[in-house]
Amino acid sequence: MKTHIIWVVLLSAFLIGFSSQKFAQEMSKQDYLDKSRRQKTTGFILLGGGVALFLVGSVKLLVSGTESVISCVTGCSSVDESGMNSGAAIALIGGLATLGSIPFFISSGKNVKKAVHLSFKNEPSNIPKYAGNFQQSIPSLSLSIPLN
Repeated sequence: MKTHIIWVVLLSAFLIGFSSQKFAQEMSKQDYLDKSRRQKTTGFILLGGGVALFLVGSVKLLVSGTESVISCVTGCSSVDESGMNSGAAIALIGGLATLGSIPFFISSGKNVKKAVHLSFKNEPSNIPKYAGNFQQSIPSLSLSIPLN
């Protein structure tokens, strides 16, 4: 009885997964362009925020480092390490966010290329010109596949 339940669950999971892949592949040119625009916006937000955090963390690290050197020259009492640690952490998070923006820019470019290859334009028809009053071009959806 348990094996039947397991087989039913596995079969239904396989069928659901197989059908969802079919829906994921049906994207139009506008869908690719919208997805690319969203990814580019996300990349710019991560890049700007990452650079800002990196600069703030670096300034905090430099300021706390300067204060610790000055306090050590005057008497070398307890050095405030928390400012240096938090500055380094903020700078590290900013650097990681900046590096995290790179995949968004790359996938944005790939989606723009997919949108360019999938276009809606008038294609010439194969009807002979002497066949009568037929359209010489037909509106069609074309997909160009680069072979390089």
